[in-house]
Amino acid sequence: MPESRQKDLILALDCGTQSIRAIAFDAKGNLLAKSQLPLEYEAAQPGWGEQQPEVFFDVLANTCKQLLNEHPEMKDRVAGITLTTQRGTVINLDENSKPLRPAILWFDKRRCFNYEPVKGLCNSILPKYGRKYMDRKEST
Repeated sequence: MPESRQKDLILALDCGTQSIRAIAFDAKGNLLAKSQLPLEYEAAQPGWGEQQPEVFFDVLANTCKQLLNEHPEMKDRVAGITLTTQRGTVINLDENSKPLRPAILWFDKRRCFNYEPVKGLCNSILPKYGRKYMDRKEST
């Protein structure tokens, strides 16, 4: 019968703007192993920042695969997974969960200024999360 391994590791996945990292920690918070792969973004015009949503999952999967290939002894020890992502990046999906367009990144400078229906909705939702809608005068 195969040896039973203790589930004693946490796999932290950090999806940033320029790379994705997979980091293994033990139960005491000690960093045991790390893998990192680049994540490209596009800037079709100055001030823009977009990423292809399909690339996120591929790079995430390959980063995890790289970590576990380099440290195969960890494969059966993962007790939990955490995920952090870029702030304010939204992927819009259609009814079949397919991306409608590239994701607009958090640092992208495009905005919809003074669009009243959006402003009203944002003013009712954002304060619940400690944020506020900013029109052109406030954001410059």
